[in-house]
Formats: sequence, C-alpha cells, structure tokens
Amino acid sequence: MADSTSFWQSVGALIDGASVEGVLAHKLAPLAAGRRRAAGEPVPEAFAAEERAASFAVLSATALLRRIRELGEGPLLLLKGPEVAAVYPPSGRRFGDVDVLAPDAVGLHRVLEEHGFAEVETPFDHGEHHHLPPLRWPVVPLYVEVHSSPNWPRSVPPPPVAEILEAAVPSVTGIEGLSAPNRLHHALLLAAHAWAHEPLETLRDLVDVAALAAEEEPAELRRVAVSWGIGRVWDTTRQAIEALFADGDRSVPLRVWARHLAAVRERTVFETHLQAVLHPFWELPPGPAAADALAALRADLMPAPDESWGMKLGRIPRAIRDARSPHSARP
Repeated sequence: MADSTSFWQSVGALIDGASVEGVLAHKLAPLAAGRRRAAGEPVPEAFAAEERAASFAVLSATALLRRIRELGEGPLLLLKGPEVAAVYPPSGRRFGDVDVLAPDAVGLHRVLEEHGFAEVETPFDHGEHHHLPPLRWPVVPLYVEVHSSPNWPRSVPPPPVAEILEAAVPSVTGIEGLSAPNRLHHALLLAAHAWAHEPLETLRDLVDVAALAAEEEPAELRRVAVSWGIGRVWDTTRQAIEALFADGDRSVPLRVWARHLAAVRERTVFETHLQAVLHPFWELPPGPAAADALAALRADLMPAPDESWGMKLGRIPRAIRDARSPHSARP
C-alpha cells in the first residue's frame, strides 16, 4: 500500500500533467484546484467550481446529518462522503450525497419521510439497489441514501452489519451518536463499493481506498478482505494502488483493460467492453469467472432485447469507428 508520507505527492504528480478533461473524468478536480493554486498556477473554472462544491458539501453535510441523527433511533453509521473527504487536503474531495447505514433502514427511511424528507425523482430499481430510494431534505441540496447493508459485488454476500458496527469509531463530524467504520473496514467497504459499480473506473476510487488504508497493516487488510469474500478484489485494487502511487509493478488490468487510469483519461468504448468481459477473472475463481465473461461477451454480440439482427449488424461499422472514443461520448 502507498506510504502515507509520499502518497499525496504521488497522486499530485499523476494529475498535475493531465488534461482538464482527464482530471474531471477521474473526479479529482477539487484536489487539482488546490494544487494549482498552491503552485501559483491558473485554476481552470471547471476545477474551481468543483472545489467550491466540495467545500459546500462538507459545510452542509453536518446540518443534514445532525437532523438525521435527531430523527432516527438506534445505531447510525456514516459511510463515504464527509468521512472520506476528511482524509483529503481541505476541500479536496467532492460528494453529492450522504450515505448512512442503519440496522432498521426501512424504519429510518419512513421516519425521515414523515419529517419533511422527500424522495428524489430518479430512475430507481428496488431489486438492484443496496439502499432505499434517495431522499432530500428541502433546505440542503445533498441527497440522503439509507442503506441496510454495504454495496457489495454480487458474487458474494456483504459482511455482517453487526461486525462493522461493533468495530465502528466516532464520526469525524463530531455529531454525538453518529459513528463510522474504522479505517481498515472503511477501505475495504470502498474497494468493494467501487468494484460493484465499475471495476477500476476512476482514480478517485483508488485514492479514497489508499488514503484510508495508508496506515493499516497490509496483512490485516487482506485477512479481513478474504474473510469478507473479496480477497481477489482487494488484491487487484491493492496492486493498482501500488503501481499508480508507489513503485509497484504495472498489473495486467492496468496494461489491458484499465489503461485509462495511468493515462488519466476517460475509458474508451472499446476498453469498457473489454472490462466487462475480462474483469471477472480478477474477481472470481476461474470457473465462475469464465461463466461471467461468457455472459458479458454474449451480451455484447447478441442484439439488444428491442432490436433485430439487422439493426445489430447495422451498428457494427459505427461501433468500430467509435471504439477509441471516450465512453461518455457514445450515442
């Protein structure tokens, strides 16, 4: 794991020479803004806007969390957001919501709605989400996501909430009765969360994990990761962190399906397809990995449910032409 004394210098060296678009894609604009200002360099307005949003999020989160704590009963655990922002340089990390984990998530969600919190109108599939529909308190722009369990790769069950709560520490917000995972647990929770969304998608995901894990014992991190069923995910994440921010060897994912990380650019359309097919081999044992890879390949090659083979074949020339385009630019 990256050494804490040199870690931020390594992160800075990676983003200082990157394009504005690349830094924005990797969600490190607030950090880049602070570095450029400290060096006496011009700060792009896009970076400054992200930095202002990061500062505002930290200030507004405290009032929001205090209100949630006042209304809710029982243990309440703060995930990500302010807890992770606290290990960054000041105003160095933006967040757009607060995530709280509660043993009685349904009860907390109901109480919040009864006291003025409203559901946010966004596409939401209850069967696919690890949290209840997002809420918003009208006077604060941050969303609230109430979790009954951590977001976890679908291949294994998440760790017991009781284990996380038992090892929890007071939240950095200083709000009485609000706790947070200890840093070892939090680093693993964030690694699993990032992997469940998009494996090795952004540098910020890796910076979050590395910053939290910097002072933890590597052997203990791996022991807990294995006990939680994410040993392979943790090994892949750790190797990427060591390669990007320390002197580790460039791992196969960084040389094949996650090349955008070292280049500090957005993943291309082709790399996105490659990631979908190949990443299971760095998450699962060989048999299940092959099955998942085959399913992803089949999904790529077969027509979508709402299209014919003719429509599918008609898209092939465009797919070849756009293969090197940023994924976000795909029609």
